[in-house]
Amino acid sequence: MRDYINRLSRGNSIIKVPKLSCSEEQITMDIMCNTVATGSFICDATDKVYGMVYADNERVKIFSEQFGGTHIITEYQVDASGLEENDEIEGTFTVVCNAGEKKIPFVFRCMKENQDDIRNHVKTEAVVLHIDNEENTIIHKDEAEQFECVLIKSGTEETEIDIYADADFIELEKDSLSTDDFAGDRAVIKYIVNPQKMHAGNNYGYIHIVSYTQHLKINVSVICKKADESEDFEVRREEKLAQYKLTKLYLDFRMKKIKKEKWIAESMQTVDRIRGIKGIDVFYDIVQIQLLMASGREETATQIYNNIKKDIVGRIGENVELYCYFLYVSTLIVREEEYTAQVLSQVKKFFENGYDTYRILWILFYLSTDSDNKSIRLVRIKDVINSGCISPVMYIEAMNIINAQPVLLRVLNQFEMQVINYGCRNDIISEKLAMQIADVVANEKNININTLIILKKIYDKYEKDEILTVLVTQMVRMGMTGENCFEIYEKGVLRGLKITRLYEFYIASMPKKTDRQLPKIVLMYFAYDNTLTDADKAFLYANVVTGRDSYYKNIYEGYERNIEIYVYEQLKAGNISDNLVVLYKALLKTQLVCDDTGTFVSKMPYMYRMQCFSDVVRYVHVRYPQFTEETVYELSGETAYICMYGSDCEITFECIDGQIRKDTIDYDIEKVFDIQQYAEVFEAAGDYGKNNSRIIMSRICEMRKNSQYTQETLKLYKTIKKEQGISEQYKQQINAWMIDYYYHYYEEDDFWHEYNYVDTDNLTKKDAGKLIEILIDSSMYSQAYEIAGIYGCCMAKAAKLLKMTDYILTNVSDGHSQIIDEITQYIFRHNIYNEPVLSYMCEYYNGTNDEMYAVWKSAVNYNVNVLHMSERILAQMMYTGVHTGRFTEVFADYYSKIPDMLIVKAYLSYNSQFYLLRQKKANDIVFRVIEECMGDGYGLPECCYVAWLKNLSRNPVALREDTSEKELAQSVLNELCEHDRIYGFFKKFKGILDLPYNMQGLTIVEYIADPDDKVSLTYSINGADRLVQVMKSNEWGIFTCRFNLFYGDSLEYTFIVNDSNEQASTEPVVCEYKDIPSENTDGRIDMLNDCLASRQQHDLTTLRKLMYSYCVEEYVTREMFTIVK
Repeated sequence: MRDYINRLSRGNSIIKVPKLSCSEEQITMDIMCNTVATGSFICDATDKVYGMVYADNERVKIFSEQFGGTHIITEYQVDASGLEENDEIEGTFTVVCNAGEKKIPFVFRCMKENQDDIRNHVKTEAVVLHIDNEENTIIHKDEAEQFECVLIKSGTEETEIDIYADADFIELEKDSLSTDDFAGDRAVIKYIVNPQKMHAGNNYGYIHIVSYTQHLKINVSVICKKADESEDFEVRREEKLAQYKLTKLYLDFRMKKIKKEKWIAESMQTVDRIRGIKGIDVFYDIVQIQLLMASGREETATQIYNNIKKDIVGRIGENVELYCYFLYVSTLIVREEEYTAQVLSQVKKFFENGYDTYRILWILFYLSTDSDNKSIRLVRIKDVINSGCISPVMYIEAMNIINAQPVLLRVLNQFEMQVINYGCRNDIISEKLAMQIADVVANEKNININTLIILKKIYDKYEKDEILTVLVTQMVRMGMTGENCFEIYEKGVLRGLKITRLYEFYIASMPKKTDRQLPKIVLMYFAYDNTLTDADKAFLYANVVTGRDSYYKNIYEGYERNIEIYVYEQLKAGNISDNLVVLYKALLKTQLVCDDTGTFVSKMPYMYRMQCFSDVVRYVHVRYPQFTEETVYELSGETAYICMYGSDCEITFECIDGQIRKDTIDYDIEKVFDIQQYAEVFEAAGDYGKNNSRIIMSRICEMRKNSQYTQETLKLYKTIKKEQGISEQYKQQINAWMIDYYYHYYEEDDFWHEYNYVDTDNLTKKDAGKLIEILIDSSMYSQAYEIAGIYGCCMAKAAKLLKMTDYILTNVSDGHSQIIDEITQYIFRHNIYNEPVLSYMCEYYNGTNDEMYAVWKSAVNYNVNVLHMSERILAQMMYTGVHTGRFTEVFADYYSKIPDMLIVKAYLSYNSQFYLLRQKKANDIVFRVIEECMGDGYGLPECCYVAWLKNLSRNPVALREDTSEKELAQSVLNELCEHDRIYGFFKKFKGILDLPYNMQGLTIVEYIADPDDKVSLTYSINGADRLVQVMKSNEWGIFTCRFNLFYGDSLEYTFIVNDSNEQASTEPVVCEYKDIPSENTDGRIDMLNDCLASRQQHDLTTLRKLMYSYCVEEYVTREMFTIVK
């Protein structure tokens, strides 16, 4: 700016002013309460600009006030500390630069904090998956083709997803997905349908999508059209169905679920149907023969047998199983022992020479006469099944054997378990076999759960105590407990079984409902011998306490002492559970509160029972924003007992995969103890919680809720601030509450002593404002000044700040300070100030034009020295292009004192150019000062002389009355003309001043532009050819071009401005010369113009007279003067 004033004082042009545009005309933004937000706006200029940016609200700080360039980015921060929802921070950004002043209003609206957004310890939320299309039906052609479906997720948790298909024709592009595979919330699953792996017709399969918590399926149905194979496929399908029906009917017949007649009739229907579909098939012919023989239609069977015999014999090697089946059926027709023996021998050879299939084994069973050797048959079946056979035909044969001879069941290996399981599923285990199974299990040392399941099934069928005894004994031996076991243990108890530890397992497995009545024998047992675990003991005692006034009234006395001791021990250990809650509620009294139990009892008012409806949760995390560490509670089943000391705690859940989840877990929560009901007990335990920081926190919240602000409140504040594990945020909150207490409720005069308890680090603006006021009221001005220097003063009362500022300016500081700058600006904006404040601001304050003028005006009214302030205001107003009454007012006051002539010259040059170049009216003081400067011999820029002279040209006749001013004007005119600075308005002085010879008869065309521009004039006189002439610049903005026009001449011209290689032209202008010289003509040009005017007016007498005078002057001049060459 100083350089600009220097250049302006030398007369440099001000015509070229950059244009400034801003990205926003008004700035509005929502910000969170108690946060600091940042923002920016952009200004673009047509040329380089330099200046400052100011904000008139103390909560808005600009990072860099000074700028320079053509593309200016202004960054700022907004401090919303201590503000509430819907509060607004209003003001204006003011850009002060050589392009002028640009005002940008701003409004920042405070919004309520979203706690879910600012809590950062739960980094992610659980992912929930969805499929855009769960059903995909495809009509497929012969070529492989790619398809896709979209997987949609919600949540931000890192996740791994497995993908697999359960059908071979579905070929996946990927077998897994991770979070990185999602574009936003979507991932594409691509798969190929391979026709080479499909059969004709409908093909079904699923794409399985498995995450930690979900298992989704996409159903893929493909209709594969293979015309040449579709008919064969249907035949094969019907044949498989027929074979299944025949096998099912045979098994139902063997298990005596249907009668022989039904088996034969429905089997014959099945054979007839498949033969009608498939046509001739030897296998079904053989089946038909067997069925006909079974039904007594031997003649028809024999006829079919004879028809196929030759064909079968000729195809022995093709299908040995079919041939053996044929041989078996033949023995039904040829009923001779010798033939049967031959057939048996032949089938045995096949079986023993590599054809040891279960079908041939079945045939051997029905050909063999050794029917009594069941053991051998069982061994052969075992071998076949252990080799991989899963045919139910073999299972039914094995079941029939061990049902007939249970003693053959000696062990329970894999084969035996498979057979018995088959028998259980089909309900064909006999009672004798069931007893044998129980005997075998009783002697087994190592059994598994499947064995117990079998025992449970056979017990449910036959309800034998022997089986129940084995079942319960083995369950106790395996340590099995749980509600699914209770039914069995209960039956054991009710049946009076004498099994060691049966009652303990009965209690351990019982559904934990304390209102159920236990068998008397159980209560008597535990009254004298109680070896239960603590959990089971708690249930038993809770059960007894629940019924002590009714069905246990007679036995409670025997339990009372043990229960009281147990409750004391549990309180001492700090244990809690559903059953212990029942005991505590029934027996809690002040006598139980002591040093051993008091700490735990003091927590009881804050206890809650939580039930999680998820089987993946392991721990419950309870986090308070007031503490650095969260409290972790382990779930017992679905239940956890947690302490909640405030409503602002956050509950999250740690799952078995280690992830922390929140919103995706459903739970219920309820308070455990009624505070009013146990008020006496909790009051007795109150002192034991004085060292528990969470209880202290709760008490503080309660006192604040009830507006209890006493010395006890202040004591709790001081106590909790010293506790370990307190979060910095909560320490700051406590510190803020302490400051608030001192501000509103502290009545002592010794705050200088209490000040040591106040932490002055990381204060909010609001708290800092309160603390500043407290310190000022306590006459601790230096400390208040220090706080103001750190946090600012925008939240303190201006009246109190004036008191501190006056002390600092008067007694401490006499130099420039940024802190005092901010304070004085703040209190001045609140219209509170005094002479020391105004004196300081006049020396050091800088701001917008309006703000600086307000300070200047107030200082003038207080008779404060404003010299330096005036200089800064004048310089800035000129720099920003101001031309107002305030500008003149400040200059007038400044000039009346001892001004700096550099500022004066700049001011005169500035106003002169405004007057000449922008046709702005100039105040009379401008011309008066110019005239005084000329009179005192001060050199001024050329524009000042031109402006002064032009102002006189408005009324040149007045010069005749003021000889001194006329002489001065003549001197200036002569000087300008001598330097070839000739302007059109000079003609107005004709007849008043002596016009120099070099401007006689000239017509001046003027144009205002940047001195650096090249301005050309294209013109034509009286319609002649157009010519071009470069106009002459005066170096500060006026371009001139001179013409000698005579009366009646017509000048038509156009300006052409070349600016930065871009040509701009104006509209054409036409000028006709009609000036008639006055009575006193100056020179022959005026005489010629008079002649031309007389001629046009047909005044021939005057014309002759003028022509005669012109000739006389021409002759005299030629005769008397000789041109020197």
